[in-house]
Formats: sequence, C-alpha cells, structure tokens
Amino acid sequence: MNKTPADSPLESLENDSPLFLNGALVWLLLFFIAYLSVPLTNNQEIGRWDIVPEIPFLLLDLVDPLPEENPHPAGWAYFPQRIPLMGVAAVVLLGAWGLGQLVTRLIRVPLPPFSAERTVFASGLGLSFVSLLTLGGGLLGILSQGLCYAVLITTTIAGIVSAFQETKQKTGSLVSLKLSLPESITFDALFRVGCCLLMSPFVLSMFLGSMLPSTDYDVLEYHFGGPKEYYQQGYISFLPHNVYTSFPFLTEMLTLLSMTLKGDWFSGAQAGKLVLMSFALFSALGIFTTTRHWFGSAAGWIAATVFLTNPWTYRMSIIAYTEGALSFYLLASLLSLILTIVALQKWRARDQDTADDTASRLPGELGSWTFLTGLLSGSAMATKYPGVLSVVIPLGLTLLGFSWVLLKEDKSLRWSATLKLGMLFSAGTLITIGPWLLKNLVETGNPVYPLLYSVFGGYDLTEALNAKWKNGHGMKTIGLTEFKTSLMDVTMTSDWISPLLFCLAPLAFLNRQHRRLMYWLWIYIGFLFFSWWLLTHRIDRFWVPMLPVVAVLAGIGATWSSKLLWRTGVTAAVLFAVLFNLCIVTSGLGGNNAYLDDFAYARKFTGNLTAPEIEALNQMQLRADQVVLFVGEAKVFNAEFPVIYNTVFDEDLFTQWTAEADPKLPDKELSMKPAREIAEKLKAEHIAYVYVNWAEVLRYRMPWSYGYTDYVTPRRFDQLVKEGVLQPPLPNQYGYLKFDTMSEDKRKEIESWAPELIVERDGERYFITAQIFPVAKSEEERE
Repeated sequence: MNKTPADSPLESLENDSPLFLNGALVWLLLFFIAYLSVPLTNNQEIGRWDIVPEIPFLLLDLVDPLPEENPHPAGWAYFPQRIPLMGVAAVVLLGAWGLGQLVTRLIRVPLPPFSAERTVFASGLGLSFVSLLTLGGGLLGILSQGLCYAVLITTTIAGIVSAFQETKQKTGSLVSLKLSLPESITFDALFRVGCCLLMSPFVLSMFLGSMLPSTDYDVLEYHFGGPKEYYQQGYISFLPHNVYTSFPFLTEMLTLLSMTLKGDWFSGAQAGKLVLMSFALFSALGIFTTTRHWFGSAAGWIAATVFLTNPWTYRMSIIAYTEGALSFYLLASLLSLILTIVALQKWRARDQDTADDTASRLPGELGSWTFLTGLLSGSAMATKYPGVLSVVIPLGLTLLGFSWVLLKEDKSLRWSATLKLGMLFSAGTLITIGPWLLKNLVETGNPVYPLLYSVFGGYDLTEALNAKWKNGHGMKTIGLTEFKTSLMDVTMTSDWISPLLFCLAPLAFLNRQHRRLMYWLWIYIGFLFFSWWLLTHRIDRFWVPMLPVVAVLAGIGATWSSKLLWRTGVTAAVLFAVLFNLCIVTSGLGGNNAYLDDFAYARKFTGNLTAPEIEALNQMQLRADQVVLFVGEAKVFNAEFPVIYNTVFDEDLFTQWTAEADPKLPDKELSMKPAREIAEKLKAEHIAYVYVNWAEVLRYRMPWSYGYTDYVTPRRFDQLVKEGVLQPPLPNQYGYLKFDTMSEDKRKEIESWAPELIVERDGERYFITAQIFPVAKSEEERE
C-alpha cells in the first residue's frame, strides 16, 4: 500500500497485450448492450433502448425547452429565491469546515491544511461535530438563531486563522498553493477540463434539485418531520409517537440547524437539504484523492467523474436520505484506515531492528490516523445504525488484524500495540456516536432503541410492536433466484445505476500496480453486498454506500492501459454513459426536476402531490388551538397546522383514545368507549378534525407490508358520526381511486375489510382513499 508518485505511468497486465486489450474492449461493448437491454427495476414500462434515440432531443430540451401551453411560474427569474437558502448552507458548511480544521489540527493529522485529503477529513469531522453541537443545544433548549450564527461564524474565522497559521509553521509561507497560468495547453489540462465539463451539469442539477420541496415518504415522515417537531417545540426530546426520531440523527441535526438559522421550518429544510447535497461533492473529492494517491491523477479524475455522473448520486443528493452522508463517511473512514495501515507498515519497517524502549511506543502519526479513523467510523454510524455493520465493525477488525499480522515478530509489542490501536479507534468511535447512544439510554433505557429490544427492552415498546418492527425490517428470503435478482439490481438493472461503475471496476484487475490494495477493496465491496443481502430487508438505496468504493475501482479500470485504442474506446463509453445518465437525471426519472419553479408554486404543487388532504387543511388556516388527529398518515412535514399522529410502528392513538382496552381480545373485536368519553378526550386534546388516510391503512394491511391494527375500520367512524362525536366527512375532491384498476389482492382486501369505502360514480366503482371528519361541537360550544 505504499504510495508511488501520483502521476507515474500505470503498469498494465502483460504490457497492454492485444489479447487483454481486445478483450477489455469487447467487455465494454457487451456490458453496455446488456445494460441497455435489461428491464428497469422500478420503471419496467420504460426500456433503456427507448431512451437512446431520444437523447439528442432530451438534451436539446435542456437548452431550449419547448414552450408550454399554460406554463406555471418557473425560470431563472425565480433563481434569486434560492439565494437565502444558499446563504444558510454556506454558513453551515464554512462553520463546519472551520471546526474540522481545528479538530484535525488538535489530533495532529499529518496533512497540509489546504490539501485535498485534509479538506475531506476536516469537512467530514466538522459536519459531524456541528451535528453534535446542535444535538447538545437542542437537548438543553438553547438553540437560537443568534447563537447558531455566532458559533458558526466563530468556528469559520478560527478555522481560517488556524489553517493559515499551520501552513506558515510547516512551509514558512501563509499560502501553500501556488497558482500560475500554464505555459502551454497540455493533454492533461484538457483532460481535466473535460472531466469538469462532464461533471458540471450533474452538479448544477444536484444543486438546484436539492433546494426543491421534498415528496418522498420517509423524508416527510421523519428526516424532515422530526427536525420540524424539534424546531416548533424549541427543544429536542423523546417523541413517543415517532419511533424513527430515536435513530442517530447526524444529517437531521444539520436540517434542524438550517431551520434555526433560516428562522423557518419549511424553507430551512430546503437549505438543510442543500447542506446534505454537499456530501456528494465531498465524496467525489475523497474518491479523487484516494485514487490519485495510489493510482495516478488520471484515474482519480475519472473515478470522481464516474461517481458524480451516476444517477444514484444525483438521487441521494436531491432527497434528504441518509445514504449520501453514509457513503461519504464510509469512504472517508476507508481512506483514513488505509493511511493508518501505511503508517503502521512504516513503523514496523523502521523499528523492527530497534532494541530500545522507544520501539514499543506508538508513533504520533499512527495514533492520529487511528483516532481519526474512529471518529469518522463513529460518524458513519451516527448517520444511521447500519453504519456499525458497514463501517465500524469491518474497518475496526481490519485495523486490529493488520496490527496483529504486521507485528507478529514481537509478541509483546503485538499485544500492546494492537490493544492501544483498538482503544484509540474505539475512543474516536464513541466520541461521535456515543452522544446518540447516551441520549437513547437516558430516554428509553435502550442505547440502540428501537433495536435489540430482546436485550435492552425499551420505553414505550411492547412485544407486539417489536415483532412488527422485526417483521418489517428483518431478513428476506434467501435463494439463488433472489440472489441473482439482487446482484443484477446492484450492477445493472437499477434505474439509477451508471453503466460505468460495474463495467469499468472489474478492469481494475488488469492494472498490476498495488494489486493487494485492489483485492482488499473488492473484498470490502463483497462484504458490503453480502451484509446488505443477508442482513437487511434489501431496500435498494441501502447498498448505495458501496458505490464510492466501486467508483475508485472504476477509475483504476478506466486507466489500466495507455494504448490509444483503449483510450479511444473508454472515452467513447464514458461520453455515451454521461449523456445517457444526464437524460435519466434531468428527464424526471431521477426525481423532481422542476429546478427553477417559483417556490410558492412548488410548495403547493408538491403538497397536493403527496397529500392533497393536508394541503386542503392548510388552506383552511386553522387556529393554533385547532389540532388535527391523523389516522394512518405519518408524512406530516407539510402540515401548517398542529397535528397529533403516530407512525405504523408506534401505538395507534385512535385505538388508545376510542377503544375499551382488553388484552384478551383481538383488536378487531374491541368495543368502543362511550361516546361522551371519546368526545371529552378529543376536546381535551383540542382535536378539531380527524384525517384518515385509508390508502395508507390499506398499504400497511397488505401481507407484504408492516401490518396495521384491525380496529381501524370505516364502521368505527360511521359509529362516531351516528353518536354525534364526529360530523360527516367533508366533501371529497381528491380521495378517489378507480377500484377496478387496483391489483387483485388489494381489491380483495378492501372487500373483506372496508367494503364501505367502495362507492359508485358515473357507472364506475371507486375506492375512497382519504376522509376528513370535523369533530362535532358540544352543546356548550354550540351555545
């Protein structure tokens, strides 16, 4: 793993043998044909071959779009609406970078302050520690706009001063970078400019797309919904109605911080999403510097280009999922681990003949790298619990394994050094994930709530809820057919996978330089794939964090040969794939692509798209004392009125409030409480409306879903209307779905569970997907 000059020519197998050269070109061609021929996983009605002839027209439409008959407000005239969001994101990112510079200097990371590697580590650590500071301020209830601005501006200034001061100490000059115009235009310069041109439309799309309102369920339910609740109540606390908010919330704290800085939960969330988008840029920088470090600058540029032009990267950048941050911390931890092992090898080589006491002391450089690896690994787990499986455990064991093997000639040193390295790694990990575990331990008695209920238990959880959780998040069927489907999805059939990743990555084996490092990278990719396939419920985005490692190998594979024929072939493949991916990204298949919509229009449009009933309630402009009870609905972020709700994995509040508790009876047979008692409860909670999302209840009731209580049926609400607790539902403008167009299993479920929701209109049957019931006023209120 020792470093060679970054721009040294790569050694290729058999000196670019015609056999391997022609074979590699044939592999490129066959892979692309197969890639274009296989059906997509999520949009099976669209074939990739159908997109190919449309590429020129789709690209032309980006530059000169066709006029619309009734255009909605959109265009560059609305770009200034984004400037405040950009300002908030800039404050967060600069403050995080400054704090990261201070931390990396404090732990003595042996890198120049303005180097690419140091920037990757400083940015990652800075964002992690800013997230922890937000958590601390939220738990103390002291988050305020002024305080947050003061802290971030202070860390920015302190980081800049520290970076220049450290640079002067190491180089004798305040600025280590020397910028000058090239005397002539070289091929390398043109190559780098070309890579930047290929990446730029994707970065611009991510930049604009990340500031659009979100439509994804998990985002509206807890990635944004949780920070919104914290912001509105003014502090962070346990939310018993939303189990997801007890997850580690590194990225969500950045959203909460942006809300606080902006002084508004809705637009602040969009600014927070812009901050999260930056993880893609930091990942690309990490990919570049990792590949360049061992395989040359050209490989680094191509690796970064492959990553940033991958539609999955775009998708994770415009949706506030955590996988973008986890991808970054996985790569940054891996880079830090490799540098740790290099330092360990140097120490062994330098001290294996030394007989004095200093041989047993860990070099400061080795300790710094180990501690840094722990901090980054803990940050990976702080983005989401699976980070312990994909980063903390494999990287920690790899570090200990290398220490044990490399120091095998001195048994006493092997034990002491391995123990010290393990303690340093663990200390770093606990610093960045520990506060989240401690928070859960204090609030619920379970540090990894809601996981491991059988070991730690957990406040507000029951055996039934735990069984539902395990059933919904447990392992899927294991078999050859399932394995083939999953392998194809990861490498080829996923709607948002770039053909360049798994087309070029295997060609890395043709490069003879640092082959042991490549083997380890492939082993890690294999571990990530099999841990996803064997130990998770196989949601596609859960394997996305492996893609930065694949991109590193793709950059190596693209530069395995220096022959003109190979360069021509791989250039053609890259250009075609980039143009194809750009069409996927900007055509809407990658997500919301209304980049320059008027914000007011975009907010209303996405609100009607995700939950038109919530938008209708927004238009009613309810008072602060008019609360809406949600039944079956948990994507509450867009609600501009007070709500009470629960997720599917929490106790159902409607059941708790209206049913006579009897543990001996199944939910379906529970009796309702007296109408007067229910009315008093609704009044005590200030409930003005009850919104029921029957479509969500149906989705949860399906055999392949999470399950939903049998207590909630239309008959319960009909009874409450008859007893005068609720009024008849408001006129329904949106909540209808053609019954006969639904799948057979859903039709059967509706007919057996809720036939009352089937109505006939204009000779066709419809399923009522949602209803809003006003709460009947009491006699005192009517008077």
